Amino acid sequence: MSTLDSDPRAAACAGFWKTLSAELDSLRALPAHELVQALNALLEPFFPRLAAEVAGEPPNFKLVLTAHGSVDDFDDVMALAHSSPVLPQVEVEAFRQRTGEGFGIRMNDFELASADILVKHEPYDGLVALEIGFAKPIPMDMQDHARHMSLIMLDHILGEYDTAVKVGPVDYVDAQDSADFEGVSLDAFVPVFDACWRDELGHTGVFPVGEHAWSGLTATREAEDGSEIELVVMRNDSATSLLGRADLGHRLSAAMPVTSGEELEDARVYEDRLTALLQTHEAGCCTHVVLEEGVRTVNFQVADAAAAITHAQALQEDMDVPVTLDLVFDPTWKSYRVWLG
Repeated sequence: MSTLDSDPRAAACAGFWKTLSAELDSLRALPAHELVQALNALLEPFFPRLAAEVAGEPPNFKLVLTAHGSVDDFDDVMALAHSSPVLPQVEVEAFRQRTGEGFGIRMNDFELASADILVKHEPYDGLVALEIGFAKPIPMDMQDHARHMSLIMLDHILGEYDTAVKVGPVDYVDAQDSADFEGVSLDAFVPVFDACWRDELGHTGVFPVGEHAWSGLTATREAEDGSEIELVVMRNDSATSLLGRADLGHRLSAAMPVTSGEELEDARVYEDRLTALLQTHEAGCCTHVVLEEGVRTVNFQVADAAAAITHAQALQEDMDVPVTLDLVFDPTWKSYRVWLG
């Protein structure tokens, strides 16, 4: 069996692009609205949770692949976009990008412009929490509708990826308090948002060099029998600069028993070797280590998931201690952010 046959997503990607390539000449002849419908009809059998959008006018157009903000499906969007062949007169792009100011939409006979939306922000567990109000009166029976529209517009102004990955809780000002709400217009919010992410939260996107800074933490969690289990955590504070980078969206975890001094030493050697391999060419970064009930789990955010697993498995061959590996798509670094508070 080939590698492609054993990877359902890779097979789905290959199938979609093969089908699209065969239909491309006829697709280019369609008006934009019909082109979108046709592209989604081709996409649905392979990735029913994704959607295709079009920017520009055929025959030259941009194919935008979107998950409508669903983080759980972002991995599919990225895999599909990255596997795209060269398509004449067609540019392929993952996620809706930022549209710029002056954006507006009309839904159910109600119109809202980006200038009508006011935003306040604050750091929250490594993300940017938002409070939203409106610069114009919103009828009471349209409050929920306007809030739904504002989320769609936020997705377009900040970009689909940043909205889903970098925005934390979103609250709304009560209608009676909107007149006194002093937020920044959504039109002017992008540089404010970026500055908060970069300067206030420290997510610069720059890979840390030299010795990393670490913090020691302790916590407890409740076991099934109601007793408390103690956790000891070592958090890589330097790793916070990389939080949110789209190329480091997978978390690789390696769990090892450490019930003796010898096992602990083996675990540390394994961690050091894997860290060195992944940090080469900025392929990954160790984010935190958790000790719980005699098991030590080291966590990495990695770029190439398959390569990271290969490295981790290869290092196991020289170890007597068993290593349990786990790989999940975690673009918001949820496992790491738990320990930022």
